[in-house]
Amino acid sequence: MKLRTAYEVLSAVIRGGAYSNLALNEIPDESERAYVTRTVYGVLEHCFELDAILSALSDKRPKPEIRVLLMLGLYCLRYSDMPDYAAVNETVELCKSLPFAQASGFVNSVMNRAARREYKLSEKGKKAEEIRCNLPYSLIELIKKQYPRAYRRILVSVPREEEHVRLAAGVPESVLQGAYCEKTITGYYVKNNSVIKNLYEEGKLTYQGFTSTLAVLALGEVAGKTVLDLCAAPGGKSVFLAERGAKVTGCDIFPQRVALIESYAKRMNVRINTVINDGTSARPEWHHRFDAVLIDAPCSGLGALSRRKDIVLNRSAGDIATLSALQKKLIEAGADAVAPGGTLVYSTCTILKEENGEVVFDFMSRHPDFVLEEMPLPYKNKGELQFLPDEKGTEGFYIARLRRKKD
Repeated sequence: MKLRTAYEVLSAVIRGGAYSNLALNEIPDESERAYVTRTVYGVLEHCFELDAILSALSDKRPKPEIRVLLMLGLYCLRYSDMPDYAAVNETVELCKSLPFAQASGFVNSVMNRAARREYKLSEKGKKAEEIRCNLPYSLIELIKKQYPRAYRRILVSVPREEEHVRLAAGVPESVLQGAYCEKTITGYYVKNNSVIKNLYEEGKLTYQGFTSTLAVLALGEVAGKTVLDLCAAPGGKSVFLAERGAKVTGCDIFPQRVALIESYAKRMNVRINTVINDGTSARPEWHHRFDAVLIDAPCSGLGALSRRKDIVLNRSAGDIATLSALQKKLIEAGADAVAPGGTLVYSTCTILKEENGEVVFDFMSRHPDFVLEEMPLPYKNKGELQFLPDEKGTEGFYIARLRRKKD
């Protein structure tokens, strides 16, 4: 039953913190995966609205598992081509098949009231803006403050239909068989068809966001150099560095995420030295050892809102200070591994200054031996770049390149 699979994925994402893209990729049947993907992303894209409807129809907040089911049912009512009676019936029947079957009467009542439109949503004020932007108001305010001219396109950016892929080293462009619609400096925007999927499974290409690949190019020529990828999982940048001839050490704090790096490297047929490592603490044996260090830091992910629908579930303005503190520890520890004359690149997939420029300049204020250095990228820069989401597929992304002065 496709609706049950959609519920299970949503529950894993909303209640369990799973990444939606990874959970969806585990669905083996292609037609079921297409339906579930459309439905799950639909719920996530409208989660503030669906939650507001549920609040208007229920005197008290339902238990988390029932809330997920009702958000799914409300989405089917409002946005799918399913007739209202079918959306109500299927949601109730699904409830009866789940461990909380005793709640089916409550679910039936809420769904029927929703089908009769017995609710009213705010048209003005904070709640209305949260529904319109599908973000908590605290973050909306922060983005508006930092980008008074560009906040509208940031908040309502939509993902490009095509996906950005990068061919493995040595694989000719001809394998794409005309499947791409636009070439970039690191890859291609393609329609995600069976040709592309087969090439991915064969290790001849990989999906990698365009701006993400630029963080690797920002390191410049890496052939023969030792490079530490401090926050490497799932491994895309480490693999790209290895393909460009670097001797890569890729790290993550969790063993299961290190396993993702190893799996990625194996599929793409490159060699990466992997290490389970807490990136917030400098390792004495790595002191001044690497020619280059890449820190693609954990962040709020607000530059990838159009693609990562699950970001909105667990983000608030209060998280930013915590993330910034973590990022400052990472850049401190990573910098210790940079050899004199070596390069440090710091990047994030966010747009907030507290996670980007402020982290870099705070670090430089305490480390005068590091200076910003122009990046070898086809964009005018003085050592840092802030990309904002646009209709061409570019995501919000920050990159800074620093050079450690020689002794």
